[in-house]
Amino acid sequence: MASARDIKRRIKGIKNTGKITRAMEMISAVKMRRAMADAVALRPYASTSFGLLHQLTSALGADTHPLISVRPVRSELLILCTSNRGLCGSFNAQVLKQYRAKVKANDAAGIETVCVVVGRKGEAAVKRSGKKLLASFTEIKTITAESVRPLALVALSAFQSGDVDRVSIVYTNFVSALSQVATTAAVLPTASISTALTAEVASGSNLSSTYVFEPSAASVVESVVPRLVESLVLHALLESRASEESSRMAAMKNATEAAKDIAGGLTLSYNQLRQAKITQEIAELSAGMAAVE
Repeated sequence: MASARDIKRRIKGIKNTGKITRAMEMISAVKMRRAMADAVALRPYASTSFGLLHQLTSALGADTHPLISVRPVRSELLILCTSNRGLCGSFNAQVLKQYRAKVKANDAAGIETVCVVVGRKGEAAVKRSGKKLLASFTEIKTITAESVRPLALVALSAFQSGDVDRVSIVYTNFVSALSQVATTAAVLPTASISTALTAEVASGSNLSSTYVFEPSAASVVESVVPRLVESLVLHALLESRASEESSRMAAMKNATEAAKDIAGGLTLSYNQLRQAKITQEIAELSAGMAAVE
């Protein structure tokens, strides 16, 4: 049985841990609000971009340009969005589960899977799975259009060169501070992009489906589609970052509450042990006085 000194030492250690998790919770709350504001602010732009991409694809036809046309899939590039650090609850577990399901489906269909990862957790998972790692982005501190552009260029280059026939992104969609959903979205070719958001924007748009392209349709696609793909990737990374910080905030809150519960239980044990010792000393003193009399 642990001594009173040991229990007191454990109480002190757990309370110190609770202070650390509480501080991490507050930091994550600030980061989550900032990331959530960035993700929400980009949604109207992303929505319009998806709608424009859908209409452009419909106007040109699915076989007009290599960035648009769907071809037989022999290999697929997966952009996997994870975190660099742990202590964020089930955030990484959910997105990696989505990734493994996608890889399993590709293996069953005889499709080679090539990966580009964001975050060290995803990099480690891809290496464990034995899949080809084309590029790794683990030093993205602030998610901006400039920091995302190299990632989008890697995907565009791999697709345009014919190394991969399809590009998808696996990320976590931010629903609320308590709900985040891991999902897989198509990126290239643009004719394969079919999301509820795209359909909603396309159906509600007043733009005509008849276009006149200057100087040519090919030049418009070459300049416009890469920018729209960048916005799609930027949107996914911002949603993923907001989900990460929200999940970390919830995890640290649970850890803080658990530390309080454990410290409370240990305090009760310490008081019981201390009371038993006092009772024993009183009993021994009373027995000694009775023996003297």
